[in-house]
Amino acid sequence: MGGGRLNAPVSTLERICEMAGTRGLPVLFIGGHAVIAHGHPRNTFDVDLLINREDRHAWSGLLEGLGYTLLAQTTAFLQMQAPDEHTLPVDLLMVNEQTFTMMVAAARWQEPLPLNARIVSLSHLLALKCHAIKHGHPGRVEKDVDDVIGLVAANRVEIKAPEWRELFLKYGPPELYEKLGRIQKKQSS
Repeated sequence: MGGGRLNAPVSTLERICEMAGTRGLPVLFIGGHAVIAHGHPRNTFDVDLLINREDRHAWSGLLEGLGYTLLAQTTAFLQMQAPDEHTLPVDLLMVNEQTFTMMVAAARWQEPLPLNARIVSLSHLLALKCHAIKHGHPGRVEKDVDDVIGLVAANRVEIKAPEWRELFLKYGPPELYEKLGRIQKKQSS
């Protein structure tokens, strides 16, 4: 598994994690920081966290206490605007308690994160990326496809293995799995 480092300003991540810890809120990184931590280096300009839907108000209160303001929301998503240009915005993806508990249990800790913070597992990260490609915003598809290709390569994921094939076909469009197959075939030639 890759061992990339998170590239956000440490003060932003530390403050969020510290305040979450004092409130008993687990911190689970997804998105760009998780992609980097799993070995695919790329830029990211926000902090993406997966949260238990039941903790929605606790998280929005925490972030508002740090000067964030609500920019957009849906039933599954909160987008928080940073208080200034030197602080990263925060996106919160909300899932039910069962899904959140499962994903936290499979997540891993990595330096320099505080002990209450985790990085989503590779399989869950790939499932999230595949789901975003299949159902997400058209403007993000190219970036998410690039992330999936990079994560598969960095972690030497053998996509033909039954567990990976099932994941890609369950959460992503069939065209993505076919593209990954063509890439791996070309690389092995």
